[in-house]
Amino acid sequence: MTLAEFLADPLRVTQISDSVLEIENRPVRRAVIPAAVILVAIAAGLAAIGDGATGTGIIVLAVVGLIGWLYMHELVQLTQLSLDRHAGLVRLRVTTLRGRREETFALSDLHKLESIAHYGTAAGNDETRLVLICGSGPERREIIVPMFRPDPEEVAHLTGVVNGWLSRQGKGNPS
Repeated sequence: MTLAEFLADPLRVTQISDSVLEIENRPVRRAVIPAAVILVAIAAGLAAIGDGATGTGIIVLAVVGLIGWLYMHELVQLTQLSLDRHAGLVRLRVTTLRGRREETFALSDLHKLESIAHYGTAAGNDETRLVLICGSGPERREIIVPMFRPDPEEVAHLTGVVNGWLSRQGKGNPS
């Protein structure tokens, strides 16, 4: 396992049947490592205060608190995608430290799921994104499924799973 594979968000299918498909992205490993570093830095700041270096300790605590809060705000996000044939709905729920955002739309509007490579300005700064393609013609919408740097191989695999599940819809399965 490489470092990139270890840090990749675990993108997985939590439920798959003829009527329901649920996918979840829960960045546990990516959140635990920074949380441990933040706790060690807090301990160092408190130790500095305990040793009499009050100014240094307060500065360390303030910097760690600010940077840690900003990083965790960006990092900690649970993404759930649920496709339900019986209800005829697609639900995209994203829960972050700032709150929960949920978007629901008709399953009949969803055509496919695409994985798109988004290239950054620096070498090696590219990421793979999952995009829901809904509607057609002038009403076509592309809904980005928010994830923090998922593993491209997992994204490609899940794209195939979702598109396969969607294609079974028109082949006599209950809808």
